[in-house]
Amino acid sequence: MALFLKPHGDGGVAYGASVLLLFATIVLGGATRAGYLADVLLQFFSLPFLALAAWLWLDRLTVPPGRPRLSLGLACGTAIAVVGVLIALAQFFPLFGAPGWGGISTRLVAAGGQGLEGVAWTGSSSVDPAASLAALPAVLPPLALFLLVALLDEERRLRFAGWALVFGFLALFLGILQVMQGPASALRFFEISNRSESVGFFANRNHFAAQLYVTFLIGVAWLVGRGGGVLGHRGASTPKMIWLAGAFCLGLLIMAGIALARSRAGILLLLLGLAGVVVMAPLILAVLRGRAAAPRRVRSLVLALLVGLVLLVGQLGADRFLGRFGGGLVDQMRATLNETTLQAALEALPFGTGLGTFTAVFPVYEGAATLAPQYVNRAHDDWVEFFLETGLAGGVLVALFLVWFGARVYRLWIAPEETGATRLLVLQQCASLAVLLLLLHSFVDYPLRTATMLAYFAACCALMTPAEALARVTRRQARAPTTPAVPTRAAPARRPMRPPGAGART
Repeated sequence: MALFLKPHGDGGVAYGASVLLLFATIVLGGATRAGYLADVLLQFFSLPFLALAAWLWLDRLTVPPGRPRLSLGLACGTAIAVVGVLIALAQFFPLFGAPGWGGISTRLVAAGGQGLEGVAWTGSSSVDPAASLAALPAVLPPLALFLLVALLDEERRLRFAGWALVFGFLALFLGILQVMQGPASALRFFEISNRSESVGFFANRNHFAAQLYVTFLIGVAWLVGRGGGVLGHRGASTPKMIWLAGAFCLGLLIMAGIALARSRAGILLLLLGLAGVVVMAPLILAVLRGRAAAPRRVRSLVLALLVGLVLLVGQLGADRFLGRFGGGLVDQMRATLNETTLQAALEALPFGTGLGTFTAVFPVYEGAATLAPQYVNRAHDDWVEFFLETGLAGGVLVALFLVWFGARVYRLWIAPEETGATRLLVLQQCASLAVLLLLLHSFVDYPLRTATMLAYFAACCALMTPAEALARVTRRQARAPTTPAVPTRAAPARRPMRPPGAGART
């Protein structure tokens, strides 16, 4: 079998594949509803990447000698995989069983649907098996991207972040052209879309804003990683001026792009991301200067610069996005939708209604308060919608992920490992901030229901994992003896004894 496996630790193939797959998900994965041809093409396109990732991971897991040490991350990852497989199998077989829908069955029958007998006859644990089977392949692209990025070492992770920054600016440039050309722009790729705002490759402005604030954090990590020591000397220099100009353009363009999208959640979450960068400022400056600095002074300076940048963007485009806050942070219709979805989720316990069944279940609960001229295809709270579709199994899956995420945040922010790889730590902290912002965004929207943002989420989770190069160092240190051998001074060689009179002159 060794003839068909890559050498352990070779991430060149994984790097190229991860960049190509990320680009494909950005271009094809902007739809908000299942069933688009672009989503289907992306899912088929991701299959060879998933096979490649499995091939490389098989090599990684079989080559290292010694008995593996159980860790919290490994335990959580294994448990997440087991629960995820059980949820997937329940969409094919009555693994959980139809009796879990006692509360929701009455409403389905009253609305003219099938009761428990009809649902059990489908041979699935879903009230709409066709929708559930169509929803399952959506996990293939993000799964492949996670496995590929997790194989990369520090240098290749930084290169991957650089390509993510390039793709983000490509989407931003597209969004600017959309606004310049107006509502009838041919660059809007979805018929049902926000016509007066920039949406990039998405159908929804909120998801485009999510891509931009994730791009901002990844861009910060890349700029810091590539600018090591650039601020180490006083006075003006060409590298320093280029780096400062690049940092200013990154912040200005991303903020302006979110202002063009007019997303309330995007604006607020970008401000939260800026606060995270302020907290990271001492670490960032330590990389850029090559030495540590006073944390309080650095944070004050960075905060002043960011506030000035925000005010500049606000003066340039305040008339576009400030009007979005006239009705409050969250509109009443969205809150009512979430309350109705939560009611359905509680009645669907303990097993949920099946993946992708929101559009089949929500109309049964829709009342006068939630009736709207628009078609409701998603709950505007992805946590509640996922709970509706997967029940207690989905709750366990989310809890396991939060345990893993909390443990990694602790290791990255509170008790970082003393490895000396400071620029990698900056990248991992920025990735954890991006994951946190997407989790918070999911309380008021559904960014992770798009293939693009789910891929970003998976890639950032992979960037949070220990890099391959550091993992090898850790394994070597663990196998090394705890007590170093004390070198001993070799005794001087004794001169051979000569017989008496051997050196006498005759």
